[in-house]
Amino acid sequence: MKKILMIATGGTIACTVSENGLAPALSGNDLLQYVPKLKDICQIDVLEIMNIDSSNISPKHYKMMIEAIEENYNLYDGFVITHGTDTMAYSSSFLSNAIENLSKPVVFTGSQLPMQVDYTDAKDNIYGAFLTASSSYNGVFLVFNNSIHKGSYVKKIYATDFTGFLSINSDTAGKIVNNSIRWNIKHKTYTESVIFNKEICENIFVLKIIPTLKPDIINTLVNMGYKGIIIEGYGAGGVPTSKEKDFIPALKNAIEKGVSIVCNTQCLYNGVHLDKYPMGVLAEKSGAISAKNMTLENTLAKLMIGLGKNMDNKALKKYMENA
Repeated sequence: MKKILMIATGGTIACTVSENGLAPALSGNDLLQYVPKLKDICQIDVLEIMNIDSSNISPKHYKMMIEAIEENYNLYDGFVITHGTDTMAYSSSFLSNAIENLSKPVVFTGSQLPMQVDYTDAKDNIYGAFLTASSSYNGVFLVFNNSIHKGSYVKKIYATDFTGFLSINSDTAGKIVNNSIRWNIKHKTYTESVIFNKEICENIFVLKIIPTLKPDIINTLVNMGYKGIIIEGYGAGGVPTSKEKDFIPALKNAIEKGVSIVCNTQCLYNGVHLDKYPMGVLAEKSGAISAKNMTLENTLAKLMIGLGKNMDNKALKKYMENA
């Protein structure tokens, strides 16, 4: 049987009722007691590194997850990370990029209802996660509602519905049907040694373009010390270029001062196409980088890592666009 390490971080799945609402309280071992059939598919050890609401997850917690995997990498066949749903796509995107040449499965899961609640989705999600972690497929995955998502292509779409997550601009990695996996991806192999990247740039701002926004905000962010700005533009991902509200000069100024500008889109599907309209063409000519088909979560993860490696704009462009 495969040997799997469960890394518990808290989230709704571990919640019980408190005077201020649901709060994480159950341990990883507590959670496993509710899914006894897990003993039939793998051996499990538990490592509790935190027990918090995922709204409180920050980059320091990403490092804790990475270090937990790094320190135990040679001792286990796979890893399951139980996590709150609200920021799970951010964490799965980060680990997808931070761990290179990953030759084992790292599987995130959580639930929309606490483990102890009637009709909870927690039991099925945990079972699916351990089933995936016990497979021969390597990579970072997020398992929810019998769907196996690639960790860097997933987004939380539903606040309460058991579907929870969807894969964006990508097919799901697989489905769990009758307690077995139907994979949609090919098995990968790596000959290089695994690399754990833990140098992170946190000085990144996400700026959503709205009709009332003025270009001066870019200069303000530069003066505040941000090293990267992700712009959520309309449609194909450009920025306003009208005479009254031209963002191009502010973008050029930011880039000249060493700030990286990445254009994403507010649309869920089809990605960024900076070559389609003047708004995008002019932004790209100014030095802005396209997020291509990446989710916001994945764009943020890659930018944090790229700037953490002190990449210049040319190297960063190549890294960001090689999704």
